[in-house]
Amino acid sequence: MENSVFDKDFEKKSVFDFDEEVEKSVNLNAPKWIRGPLLAKGGFGSVFLAEMIETTHVLRGRARFHQPMVVKTTLFSKSELVNEKKILDLFVNCPFIIQCYGDDTTISILDCGNGIDKEVTLYNVFLEYASGGTLFDFIKDSPLYNESKQIKQFLQEILIGVKCIHEKGIVHCDLKLENILLVKEREEDNIFVAKICDFGLSKMSGDWMTPIQGTKAYWAPECVSENPIQEQYSDIWAIGVMVLYMLTKKLEWSEELSKHISEEAKDFLMRCFETNPLKRPSAKMLLGHPFKPQTPTPSSPSSNEISSLSRISSKLLATG
Repeated sequence: MENSVFDKDFEKKSVFDFDEEVEKSVNLNAPKWIRGPLLAKGGFGSVFLAEMIETTHVLRGRARFHQPMVVKTTLFSKSELVNEKKILDLFVNCPFIIQCYGDDTTISILDCGNGIDKEVTLYNVFLEYASGGTLFDFIKDSPLYNESKQIKQFLQEILIGVKCIHEKGIVHCDLKLENILLVKEREEDNIFVAKICDFGLSKMSGDWMTPIQGTKAYWAPECVSENPIQEQYSDIWAIGVMVLYMLTKKLEWSEELSKHISEEAKDFLMRCFETNPLKRPSAKMLLGHPFKPQTPTPSSPSSNEISSLSRISSKLLATG
């Protein structure tokens, strides 16, 4: 196990002086691949472009494997990425969860400065490349109160992805716009698909020993109660927070906002923000909600429902 001093050096630098040489794997049967430029850095690893020089039968057997791809890397001494890979392997057939193409353990030299080099063991997971970036970045560049077909389509894809996750008995625990990637399915067109990523904090449903995790602004009321709990219904609240930001770029609900979003959107938010978690709809139920592409308009929510949204927004701000 690497010394903690070098753990900190790795996290601080997060990038080695890679010369785009073939990575030195500890497994003789591993694929031959080259590490490219750094794309992103997160709490559970750094993400680089990767190029396969020679794939193994394991990688060739993965559905829809194609170049380019990325590699998520962390120190081998850390377990989060190993756990994330195990979870991703459950979703090979779900089109709205980022696809995993395998893993590799490699040896590299970390330049710690002052003439000090350290040999480190790295754990690497190969993933789909999301050329469209994150949904958060997409929304930042989108107009306010955008209820376009594309926005609703992204929401449908997220709901299907969450449905897949929950059917496997998993709680994501960190659903947010930054953890939704936009992947181009075909190089010849410009159509992007929303895919859920980053399962580093995920857990099994019913695991009440793991502390509350994720991003506070997306926490449901039960996550900050006297006896905090984080379950699949907490993911549904987080979906509501995502939709609220997708439409308004705000976490605070106001009567002014109600003038700019549709009745379907308000009703969808009300259902996600049900304060009683046991009454919150599942992702499967939300897939049948009228707030989706090419659906008829439902009846308007009552004034009490809109007031309920105002109270809910205060809780959102309190948890943020």
